[in-house]
Amino acid sequence: MANLYANKKWAEFREQVIELDGRECVSCGRSRLDGVVLQVHHKRYVCGRKPWEYDPIDCETLCRGCHAREHGEIRPSTGWEYVGEDDLGDLFGSCELCDTPIRYVHYVQHEHWEQMGVGSNCCDNLTGTQEATEYRKRLGRLRRFIASSRWSADGDRHMIRQDGFSVAALPVQGGYGLVIDDLHGSKIYESLLLAKESAFDFIDSGQAAEYMKRRELRK
Repeated sequence: MANLYANKKWAEFREQVIELDGRECVSCGRSRLDGVVLQVHHKRYVCGRKPWEYDPIDCETLCRGCHAREHGEIRPSTGWEYVGEDDLGDLFGSCELCDTPIRYVHYVQHEHWEQMGVGSNCCDNLTGTQEATEYRKRLGRLRRFIASSRWSADGDRHMIRQDGFSVAALPVQGGYGLVIDDLHGSKIYESLLLAKESAFDFIDSGQAAEYMKRRELRK
């Protein structure tokens, strides 16, 4: 169930319910203008149904405090786990903890609390990690890598040197293949963009360096 809340359909459905409720908590009447965080509460649950597949009449808008009272709990300050993230693109959301407008939402869960979508700082504070911050940094590196002017093209062959590795994305039947140094990948990517993303992940994660190190030791 956790990853279902990392879906744009949930963000859209949540905002729809909040809008239908006049953008205020149906219990206390406060709104975001009053500094509260608005959340959507499912009044009933149906096994196997996704969070956004309910009729809005089965949901209601509650502020964070009223939502906590509805569940009979107080939000824990520790023990949160980072479970995923999403880029809302043009659909800007708000942190469910501090109500700050956010584009990149990070999802955290707790065994005694429902999942929340929060901003980078709140995510790191709740989990006691730097995962959200590191995700944002990695996303920036990926975008710079893909858009880099260092890419050279020879026909449909695209090449770049990254962190000491030579990368070539080559047209093959069905899409693109990758060659990193003299390592020929077996996977075929549907687009040049997907090939570049995979090359970035392989290098940025340290897998490329580790692989080359193991290969040298076997010689």
